Amino acid sequence: MGGQQSAYKAKDLEKGGLPQNEKKIHGLSRLMTDKSEHERQIAVKGWDKHDENMKNMQLLKGLFKQLDPSVMKAVGDVRGEIQLSFKYDFKRHLLLVKVIKCRELRSKDMRSKMSDPYVKLSLMPENAEIGGKRTAVVKQSNSPVFDEIFAFPLKESELVDLKMLVQVMDADILGRDDFLGETIVNLNTIKFREDPFHTEWYTLNMETDFGISGELEVTVRYEVPQSLFVTVHRASGLSARDAGKTADPFVKLTIPGTATVFKSQVIKDTLDPAWEETFEFQVAEEEINSRYIIFHVVDEDTFSSNDSLGQVIINLSTFNPERHLHGTYPLADLRNAPLLRSKWSQHSTAQEFREALIAHAASMHPTFLFDQHSGKKVKYCYNLNTLCKHITFIITQVWHPYI
Repeated sequence: MGGQQSAYKAKDLEKGGLPQNEKKIHGLSRLMTDKSEHERQIAVKGWDKHDENMKNMQLLKGLFKQLDPSVMKAVGDVRGEIQLSFKYDFKRHLLLVKVIKCRELRSKDMRSKMSDPYVKLSLMPENAEIGGKRTAVVKQSNSPVFDEIFAFPLKESELVDLKMLVQVMDADILGRDDFLGETIVNLNTIKFREDPFHTEWYTLNMETDFGISGELEVTVRYEVPQSLFVTVHRASGLSARDAGKTADPFVKLTIPGTATVFKSQVIKDTLDPAWEETFEFQVAEEEINSRYIIFHVVDEDTFSSNDSLGQVIINLSTFNPERHLHGTYPLADLRNAPLLRSKWSQHSTAQEFREALIAHAASMHPTFLFDQHSGKKVKYCYNLNTLCKHITFIITQVWHPYI
């Protein structure tokens, strides 16, 4: 057998040709034909599949757009804590503040995972004679240690009305310093005669807008079996968000734990709007004392995002259903209030889930939410039951954005 093959090869070489393998030639031809057909199918069906995926992604984005709370900013923008120590020197009439350290700060610089933080201290209401203080910059650290002490000449009686504004900043030599978080310490809550040294960790919050002003007049009344009527009368002395202009204010209101968010009419071109609108919430009588109402006055802006004009929170813990409640309440920036932060923690969970779900859908299988399933296990979803539970939670808890 081997001699015949050698003879064939010799004849081919004498004719000036090369030895051929018919099986390899046939296999290679079939492979090229299959590849050509595969590329043809991709060329025909690939764009259809691409268009289908794009449509599904648009549906997915539309779903999450509805889930997005559109009134408040996410608490996830600020992270970390700061440790402070306070002491009052009664002999020299000095308030001593030690900035000890921070931990788990969030970097705002896209070029680096680390910040260059420093801390600013100032008294509120602002005292021009004393001025603000600031620490040195700690390079490349999200858990910086400062250990710096600052003295503020103050009488003991002045501590009652003052607050300490503590802001953590990220130094940027090429531009504006970035805000990393702040905390406001009420000095009248520290009992210096009972506790000479007061050291505590403070959670960093979003920046407080102290330019908000004005008042909101409302009335609350209850009718059995479960109707809570809230009347928004008017606001006065609102602060204009744009220099030299007035505002187009409206009010959003909700009771956390209920499934309703109301919005008043927009009153054009005024800082003293009058609405006289009444809204009805469904609240069981036995639940009233555990509820609270959140009012958010907003300046409508057609060409950009709406501006906040302040919030009011009315706690119903002492509300008597047999009597109505009427009052005028000061507007303030209450984004860092505990009652609002409790809702933002839910939004933070929804935010993380939303980002993960979008990434999963885009990279693994963009159509899995919209395909008709036969009940078989979906291999690209690690836990479909958990996914459904998350979707149910978000729809029921975050569908109506809290203000």
